[in-house]
Amino acid sequence: MRGNTYEWRDREQGSGDWRLLPATLCGWAASLATHAVFDYCVEQEGRLGVLPLVLVLTVPLLALLGLPFMRSPILRLPVGMRRAVAAWHFSIIVCVVAAMACASSALTYDVLQWRDAASYAARKGESDVVALIRTTSPAVNSNRRTNDCQIDATISTITASRVTQPSMMRVRVYADRPDCGTLKQGGEYRMRGTLAISRYGAMPLWLTDIASVECIRASNPALRVIDMMQQAFFEQTSRLSDQGKVLVPGLTLGILGQDYIPSDSGNGKTGTGIDSTYANLLENAFQRSGILHLMAVSGGHLAVVATIVRAACSFLLLPRRVTAIVIGMSYIMLAMCVFPSDSVSRALLMGLAGVGFLLLGRRTQALAALNWTTLGMLMANPHMSRSFGFALSCAAVLGIVLFANPLSAWLTPIMPSFIAQTMAMTVAAQLFTLPIQVLIEPELPVYSIPANLVVAPFVGFSTLAGLASLAISWILPNMGFMLANLASWGTAVMELMALNLGSGEHATIPWAGGAGGALLIIIVEIVGYMTARLAGTLFTHITTPEPNLPGRRLMRNPVERAKAWGERTHNALKTMKWNE
Repeated sequence: MRGNTYEWRDREQGSGDWRLLPATLCGWAASLATHAVFDYCVEQEGRLGVLPLVLVLTVPLLALLGLPFMRSPILRLPVGMRRAVAAWHFSIIVCVVAAMACASSALTYDVLQWRDAASYAARKGESDVVALIRTTSPAVNSNRRTNDCQIDATISTITASRVTQPSMMRVRVYADRPDCGTLKQGGEYRMRGTLAISRYGAMPLWLTDIASVECIRASNPALRVIDMMQQAFFEQTSRLSDQGKVLVPGLTLGILGQDYIPSDSGNGKTGTGIDSTYANLLENAFQRSGILHLMAVSGGHLAVVATIVRAACSFLLLPRRVTAIVIGMSYIMLAMCVFPSDSVSRALLMGLAGVGFLLLGRRTQALAALNWTTLGMLMANPHMSRSFGFALSCAAVLGIVLFANPLSAWLTPIMPSFIAQTMAMTVAAQLFTLPIQVLIEPELPVYSIPANLVVAPFVGFSTLAGLASLAISWILPNMGFMLANLASWGTAVMELMALNLGSGEHATIPWAGGAGGALLIIIVEIVGYMTARLAGTLFTHITTPEPNLPGRRLMRNPVERAKAWGERTHNALKTMKWNE
């Protein structure tokens, strides 16, 4: 009985468990649909009421309530078929529950944002407001020509029309010198300015035309220490060549050198001494060559840190649980030191999940950790379902987890192992991120794979050297400069590849934009995958000999069958004795 009933459970492999992936996709789709329907209802100015939102939440609920009534027909099926149908039955239930949870979180988030006092003041067009904000990121160069810097924050209270109300809206503050040098991550400030609905970007509100800035509370000691370390690191990178000034901070912290705002920018200094024309040209070349992702902090940084910490703990013969705790603390410290982003949050949570597996003495299950991390972040921060950075990060990890090892096994017989592994990871990540990249920019990088292959050996080395420089520059400046200089050797190769492969007219291929272009990419990838599978099957049949039988293997395809039928028919007619 156990062999018939529980055999499928005994064969279950956690590292290849795909069961939660459909639920994650359903939850993400439900969150996006809820945001879109809510925006549509707002645009209709309430003429449709809440009917579309009720439909969004009611359809999954009816499906969930109707699933239990399907159990009676299932019980009358044979045992094998009953087990298969029951597995699909429970999978559908999980997908519906995930969709309802993410949709409910997104609807709650949108309603709270719409009714927030700051959102109401922005829609009303208040020209003068006083906001108490808490900054959530460092100040960087502004993406608007009319301002010097920008910083992301969360509004705590807002005073408009002499009425003070609490708020929790996310806002992007656009400021000018000398205020730029005084704004620090984690600080609380009272600002007077103009609040408006954002015209572009991920933040829903803008606070512009800043008339006054008053520091209410400085950032906590940990963030002040990190700010001191970052300042010392940028002081050392400012002594490098132009490419080192731009790329070493980008590879290490996720912020390009030209975007950094020095603390003394209000004392007559206007920046880091980087030629803006060269910096923009280099950034554009990185994007067109398909290696701009190297300038964003992701799981690769955590992997480098984890490798070093694990090696040190193994050398000291520390217990497994102590090693897991040290790795987790190093992950948190690294996430606090780099520029905050959605990809950093995803990598940190997945890394901590891996630390949990290590603490329990179990193997890491990357796919399950990715699914749980994505669902948790979508329910805790529903706005991330619209974040391209979060989508690119999740898609790249999903592609690597699912297809990197099969591609590596397929490529290893025809090329060196290191090149095969690097190409497999690059291709697997590109397959899943291309549809999202097309949504951002309707073009395809032609030389992305060769560019990533060339720079891959230098990424880990430069990242490690940059992180070491960040950690030591505030104590030993000269040693920090030497390490930053070592990191710039690797980034010099990246600059060479970007300028040579991303600056020509044929570096990119124009592609259809929007959802149609993304769907076309998916169709092309599916057709290419099926073609590769068919070619691999045919090659296997051709090259595999049939034991104990003469001749070659008969191909199982219509062409070979028709050819065999024709030959046998011809031989039969030729040898047939015709009656006179």
